[in-house]
Amino acid sequence: MSRNSLWTGISRGARRRCPTCGLGALFGGFLKVRATCAVCGANNADYPCDDFPPYLTIFAVGHLVVPPLVLTDLHYQPSAWLQAAIWLPVTVLLCLLLLPIMKGAAAGICWAVGLVRHQESEA
Repeated sequence: MSRNSLWTGISRGARRRCPTCGLGALFGGFLKVRATCAVCGANNADYPCDDFPPYLTIFAVGHLVVPPLVLTDLHYQPSAWLQAAIWLPVTVLLCLLLLPIMKGAAAGICWAVGLVRHQESEA
């Protein structure tokens, strides 16, 4: 196990920065991880953060959206179409906002614990 700090990796990744140096951009697009950091040259493409970020995003958005939805339903009892008109866009926007943050945090976790994707050798 490496000696990298877990909180350092999570915070740098959540800010969408290179987990190694904290200065270079981690993403080249919305969710496309840059293969190498432009500042320190670290290989960021080796961190296997494929399925974990969507699970984190769904977990966080569920905990942010469901309580206000239930409280609104209990106190005001709006119609179903009004609930859908309010909470569906909120849910989609939160997912789009949190997914890059969660993917960066997942890359930071992989960096901190030394988890890398091993390349298969061609025979």
